[in-house]
Amino acid sequence: MPAWDDLLVSHATGKVGGYRVIRGRVGPGTSGEDMRKIADWADQVHTRRTDEGTELVAVRRDGPPHRDNLMLHLVLFVAALTSAVVAGGFLSGTDALDTRFTRIGGVWLPVPTGFDIGEMVAGLAFGLTFIGILLGHEMGHYLTARRHGVPVSLPWFIPFPPYFSLVGTLGAFIRLKGPMMQRSVLFDIGVAGPLASFALSLPVLFLGLGLSEVMWTTDGGAYPFVVHFAGEPIRIGSGILVHFAAAGLVPGFEEGSAVLLHPLAFAGWLGIFVTALNLLPLGQLDGGHILYAVAGSRQRAFTIAFIAVLVPLGLLWWGWWLWGAIALALSRGRLAHPPVLVEDIPVGKGRTVLGWVALALFVLSFSPAPLEL
Repeated sequence: MPAWDDLLVSHATGKVGGYRVIRGRVGPGTSGEDMRKIADWADQVHTRRTDEGTELVAVRRDGPPHRDNLMLHLVLFVAALTSAVVAGGFLSGTDALDTRFTRIGGVWLPVPTGFDIGEMVAGLAFGLTFIGILLGHEMGHYLTARRHGVPVSLPWFIPFPPYFSLVGTLGAFIRLKGPMMQRSVLFDIGVAGPLASFALSLPVLFLGLGLSEVMWTTDGGAYPFVVHFAGEPIRIGSGILVHFAAAGLVPGFEEGSAVLLHPLAFAGWLGIFVTALNLLPLGQLDGGHILYAVAGSRQRAFTIAFIAVLVPLGLLWWGWWLWGAIALALSRGRLAHPPVLVEDIPVGKGRTVLGWVALALFVLSFSPAPLEL
């Protein structure tokens, strides 16, 4: 560890999580060799010239670096992929698990009674595509974090019984393992995932809509799309982007009709929906990171305003209340975003413009009433 009293005119030591943080001012006689000592000691270093000299913030992990359990990540990924493929089979009218309802503890529950690998083929289009979109989203975060030198976990996938979750998974996430130095770094990591999932979902949606069919109905309303899951119709809502895409790509789609979505179209719709969910400007969601990075201390006021809008939206779909509660739980009930180490450096014009692009993607992707089960 460098002798900070010798290298810095003044310094203060603190801790953030499992990391030691040194803040100080570099003396006028500090040599290049001294700065290299600091760089070699620290995991992240930030310097900035001021009227009083060069300010420095250095961060180093206390203890050995985190190492991912590659086998565990792989097992969870394969389990989520398999479950999503089975769910894709349900969407295509097959049941690779030969599911039977059995009365257990006074409740009728779906129980797998077999496994037909041949019938798994029917679910491949949906399962591979949807899990691929989720993987692309998380790898956008992961690779950007690695590029900025921020320690980060590999993606964690959450498999879930396909009969209960409609898609065979509860999603995926990464964990940032170290403190964030600047708002610009937080912005880059936060925006990379939604941009990746949107870019992957759009061609899948367009291709799938071209394979979808119009069905006539007397009650399309807020739910102009339908999927059949294990023989049961599930009505799907629309947003600006999906509605105009269907109008342009599905012949005969008009008022008084509904679109029976091909599994590929449903995977694309889900990818667009996942993008919108993650762009909600709440807490530790991607939208919360982006909002804090761009707006700084004003983020809390914008979050309160959005929650005021989200509460009545829950009357259209109760999932908004659930998702809002999850976002607050991830933030430990705090509306203000946790600060970065160097807060007063703005993200710059380019990132601000990209923030507006992310807001536009949120508006285009958002569906007020996404599902009617």
